[in-house]
Amino acid sequence: MAFNRKDSYYKQAKREGKRSRAIYKIEEIDQRFRVFKKGQKILELGAAPGGWMEYIAQRVGPSGMVLGLDLLPIAKLKSPPCLTLIADILAPDTGARIDDLVSPPFAGIVSDLAPNLTGIKATDQANSIAILESALQLGLERLNQGGFFIGKVFQGSELKPFKNRLQALFAKTTLAKPKASRKTSTEIYLVATGYAGNTRLQ
Repeated sequence: MAFNRKDSYYKQAKREGKRSRAIYKIEEIDQRFRVFKKGQKILELGAAPGGWMEYIAQRVGPSGMVLGLDLLPIAKLKSPPCLTLIADILAPDTGARIDDLVSPPFAGIVSDLAPNLTGIKATDQANSIAILESALQLGLERLNQGGFFIGKVFQGSELKPFKNRLQALFAKTTLAKPKASRKTSTEIYLVATGYAGNTRLQ
């Protein structure tokens, strides 16, 4: 069944001058888990067009910093603590490029990355787990002890094993399905808090 691209959240984003409807997803996650705080440094992977960055920048304030990374350019944001980087998370020099812009550690890593969709659910879900694993590894090497990780994934058989690996690395791991996610979408967000300080997936 085809989804309505211009649903109520899309229209709300246009009405309020937001970059995308995705801002309401991260807002809802934050309202539930209260992860963003003033003065934090946050790394966002898959940041274009910058909707999440808009929200996070407001939450961390001028004393904080948000670095957004994507393959696509991100138009300049009004909030002063925002930096952007055009990069591929799989490229071997991406970690060094991140560190050159913003010295780690970060208080949180957030990822709205998604693979190119094939329309085959099992394939798309496996690819979403693979890209999230790459995002997690890149992030863990730069995440402060006690920090958090938020990542999008598609529901399927590989979700539980990945969640189990997160539970070995973080004090608490929860699944969240924001209301702003389209009803026809299988996307769901993993919210892991209280990073134990290990840098390798178990």
